[in-house]
Amino acid sequence: MMVGAWILGLALSFAPQHESAPAAAQPAVSPAATHGETATEHGAGEAGEAKAPEGAPAETHAAEPAHEEGAGHGAEGAATEGHGGEEGGEHGGPAQVLMHHVTNDGPPYTFKIWKWSLFTVPISKHLFFMIVVMAIVIAMARTAVRSYRNGVPTGIGAAMEALVVFVRDDIAEKNIGHGDGRKFTPLLLSFFFFILVAALFGLLPFSATSTGNLAVTLALATISFFAQQWGGISKYGVVGHFKNLVPHGLPTLLLPIMIPIEIIGMFSKPFALMIRLFANMIAGHMVITALLMLISLMAGISTFFGLFMAPISISLSLFIMLLELLVSFVQAYIFTLLTSIFIGMYAHPAH
Repeated sequence: MMVGAWILGLALSFAPQHESAPAAAQPAVSPAATHGETATEHGAGEAGEAKAPEGAPAETHAAEPAHEEGAGHGAEGAATEGHGGEEGGEHGGPAQVLMHHVTNDGPPYTFKIWKWSLFTVPISKHLFFMIVVMAIVIAMARTAVRSYRNGVPTGIGAAMEALVVFVRDDIAEKNIGHGDGRKFTPLLLSFFFFILVAALFGLLPFSATSTGNLAVTLALATISFFAQQWGGISKYGVVGHFKNLVPHGLPTLLLPIMIPIEIIGMFSKPFALMIRLFANMIAGHMVITALLMLISLMAGISTFFGLFMAPISISLSLFIMLLELLVSFVQAYIFTLLTSIFIGMYAHPAH
């Protein structure tokens, strides 16, 4: 990883800066020359009409196709120039290379490695990598189940069993209760492993962090919201669940204040989960992108400044990458923990 980062830094320092063509290189036509030529042509046309009236129609008809042909070439040149500008924007330097971890492409999305297109799928990039992460999590679970020999896990099964026992005992049962915690453990494990694998997979080259998309975190928060409500409805019924939102023994005069506050709190909990996960996932990539873009910006001044900035930016980027590894585990843990706490609040309102 260190060698790859240094290679990337050197490539950015020598990356060509796409600039517009200088004005001197473009043919310029002065207004005065244009008017002069028009006046000359007009005078010549009048003289031609006075001397040879029969030739005027032929000359007029000959001039019109020439004018249309010139206009057509001009439009074609403008279209070619616009297409070149679009290509320059699409392949326009280091920013497009670095921002692919943050931005979403498609549909359709074309998976590329540098300039080579491997395949195209009729969905967006974040949706594609979300499906890939789901497949990885399912494959890991099936591999862990098959790794048991006489009731003892081996290999990846031992590592996953430790995480499963941790989520069940220290997160689910401690915050929801022994019986209710076991019931919600599969859901909490799905949250934990999906968020963890998505965050770690997003650190790989040519990939993307699907949980850095607000739509994905919204879907996760929505599932958490319905799980929270089911935690109370499954025990107390619909009416009892909503009656438990307001603390028992509260004075009647405070009900008009507390009921709207509790309803807002019901939706603010999943909203906080959505924003927290999205912001933490995208923040690390944005910081790494900004640090690496310093190399390209300094190289635009001179190659010396680009080479001088390369080791500084790459060292800081590698440090942030190591923090991103830690953040991946922390965010998976926090989202799972807060979901279990919120479920426990509705399942045990007296506490």
